[in-house]
Amino acid sequence: MSRSAGRAADGAPTPDEVEDLYAAATQGPPLCEPRTQAAAYASVFSYVLARGDAAWVAARSDGALVGIAYGHPWEWAHQTDEWSAELKERLGAAAHRLEDSFAVYLLAVHPTVQRAGLGRVLLEDLLATAGARRAWLQTRDEETPARALYRAGGWTEVGHGPDAPNGRPGLVLGLRLREAAPR
Repeated sequence: MSRSAGRAADGAPTPDEVEDLYAAATQGPPLCEPRTQAAAYASVFSYVLARGDAAWVAARSDGALVGIAYGHPWEWAHQTDEWSAELKERLGAAAHRLEDSFAVYLLAVHPTVQRAGLGRVLLEDLLATAGARRAWLQTRDEETPARALYRAGGWTEVGHGPDAPNGRPGLVLGLRLREAAPR
């Protein structure tokens, strides 16, 4: 298995690869998400890469994408989309905790390599690539392998954000790193 990382679109996986990986990672229990959700995440990946300040890490096995994590620095002044407005509203007084942090948009691992530590490695590599001191992400507010990973990594609850794909409010988690990771 090989890993790569970047802070721009050069060398990044394609949106189609992200869509296929997300679909495979979420088709079975406990997530059972429709393929349309995977297409939405592929679209978000294209948007995030186009920002110019994104960071991503990817893992490949025999050339196929088997893991990805990506995100970008978060400042409320630059978040003008509808989803971000809903996030700010739902978080209320806790919204300030996301300012000047790194937003992890997606962490996905193919089912054939899940539960082998790849998710943890990708998340750590992403935060190091980003040089993050603080980070946040949104996940389902239910017991999933991802939630267990975040809990084990020291992520703590910030509040609830926009609805997750299952129609329930997503759980926003934050992480304060001891020191900035090298860029």
